[in-house]
Amino acid sequence: MKIALVTTFPPSSGDLNEYGFHLASALRSNPSVEAVIYADQTAAGPELESFDVRRCWRFNSLLTAFYILRRVWKDKPDCVWFNMGFSTFANTPVAAFLSILTPFLVKCSGYYTHITLHTVFERINLEDAQVRFAGAYRMAGRAATQALLWSGDITVLLPTFRQLLLDAYRVPADQVQYRPHGTFVDSRIEAVVLPDRKQPVVLAFGYWGTYQRVEILIAAMKEVLREIPDAVLHVAGKDHPSTPGYLEGLRNQHRENRAIQFLGYVPEEEVPAVFGRARLVVLPYTSAAGTSGVVHQACQHALPIVASDIEEFTEMAREEGVAMAIYPRDDSQALAAQMLRLLQSDETCLRMSLQNLRAASGTPMPGVVDSYLELFRFRIGRQR
Repeated sequence: MKIALVTTFPPSSGDLNEYGFHLASALRSNPSVEAVIYADQTAAGPELESFDVRRCWRFNSLLTAFYILRRVWKDKPDCVWFNMGFSTFANTPVAAFLSILTPFLVKCSGYYTHITLHTVFERINLEDAQVRFAGAYRMAGRAATQALLWSGDITVLLPTFRQLLLDAYRVPADQVQYRPHGTFVDSRIEAVVLPDRKQPVVLAFGYWGTYQRVEILIAAMKEVLREIPDAVLHVAGKDHPSTPGYLEGLRNQHRENRAIQFLGYVPEEEVPAVFGRARLVVLPYTSAAGTSGVVHQACQHALPIVASDIEEFTEMAREEGVAMAIYPRDDSQALAAQMLRLLQSDETCLRMSLQNLRAASGTPMPGVVDSYLELFRFRIGRQR
């Protein structure tokens, strides 16, 4: 079976590039699959070895659909698999909307199309996303979602997302499916060794400036440092495309504070070391429109998690068995209290670490991808 995976892909740092890498890795390891990657153009560095990468589209281009279609017509894959959210291909309104039509146009060309949809429009907080003209954006968002639903099968990463789409758009029940996000290594339950408590590292990892903001975490760290003077905050990741310069402004503001270190974008090969130095991971979100890859990375590295009380996190904790210490969003003192509770208790950290490692072990990426391939074979067989 020949699969064309449409995704951002390293060394690009585009939205969902890490997830695209791990999907491609699982496909590459399957001898029954020939995988080609239709990736975004980048000047970041040389291509990763052993992947068939064809960089055929460009972020924010009005012609993304045409370029991908041209590649599909040339390669004639059995399945075209899109790894995407609403801003994966563009963050300008017209380019984003036109790009979202790509799966529908691929289906109209006669190819089986599948979409792994990381975000659901109805769960996007437009205020957090700093969207102007919210009314027009809502209309366009619903139209874009409908176009995706006309494109073929969709996988979402939380059960409530599936139910939301079924209720709001009244599509056939088997067209929208739930699959777990998956973890990026085949984790095994082993002894967990906590990092040194003498200089505990609190890690925050993400795309910053919209619904993920560092200010509340910096305020909480001030409380933490009163009781644990050697604690350090590592802020990893880069600006959200909608908020360029956000992290640089914070870096300049706190340049003299040795307890706060801004690591910048972390390449895939350096991610294990960044998580390996941490004692806990904090997710200071004010909202979310999808699951968090950082949660799954924290689980596979056996780390306790402190997270805000948004619905997506509480659902992940319930559905996937993830151990999270929850705090009320926007309450820096409650966040500090949860951080201190974990930093000062080896017993609590170990219990949460083991629970999260078990959660990671239950959904390794190769197994998740196998469930996709089973569906692809069934659908393609029926099409023929």
